Amino acid sequence: MERAYLEIIYLCGLVLQVILAWPFILDYLLKKHSDYFNKKERQFLLYIGIGFIFLPSLYVFSTWFSFFDYNLPKWLGFPAAILYCFGVWLLFTAYKELGPNWSPGPQTREGHLLITTGTFRWVRHPIYASYLIMAVDQMFMLQNWLVGPAFLLLGTPFYLYRVKREEKQLIHCFGDEYLNYKNQTNALLPKVEQIDFKSIVDRLKFLKKSKG
Repeated sequence: MERAYLEIIYLCGLVLQVILAWPFILDYLLKKHSDYFNKKERQFLLYIGIGFIFLPSLYVFSTWFSFFDYNLPKWLGFPAAILYCFGVWLLFTAYKELGPNWSPGPQTREGHLLITTGTFRWVRHPIYASYLIMAVDQMFMLQNWLVGPAFLLLGTPFYLYRVKREEKQLIHCFGDEYLNYKNQTNALLPKVEQIDFKSIVDRLKFLKKSKG
């Protein structure tokens, strides 16, 4: 797949994410929820904006960083695009599954529910997992030594820090219920024992027979 197509797909996904997050961003800016993000997290968010939005946009619409370009085999383009689309799908799905239980901050509210089904069956923080998937994939979508790894390097510290902060609040709110859930799942990657490899193999065999 040509690099230009990968960049277009990347920008489309970025626009979708901004549209999804805009109501929450607007609410945060208008009401000034200072408790959503502490000082350290606000610094992290600035870095994320640089690595995830500013540098990629500047790269796509200019030639300023072309000196640092690298070229990956074209055949990697298709799996890279699929992985990116999966990251965007995971993000949207996790937001939908959380519904009114989602908050930009680690706070819980009255009537807050612990969601453990859907994507939350596999990982405790699918939203953060989706961003890390896209951060890794950015190195394949935007093939530049400065821009490609920017999101991964600048964003990972925030997500790791945020996981720890949120889980302290969730343990405080749900107690043993959350501790049991925590023992059954990983934060960002599914446990190997959760993956039903036999079903996957059987499914692939079925598809192969169907094509035959």
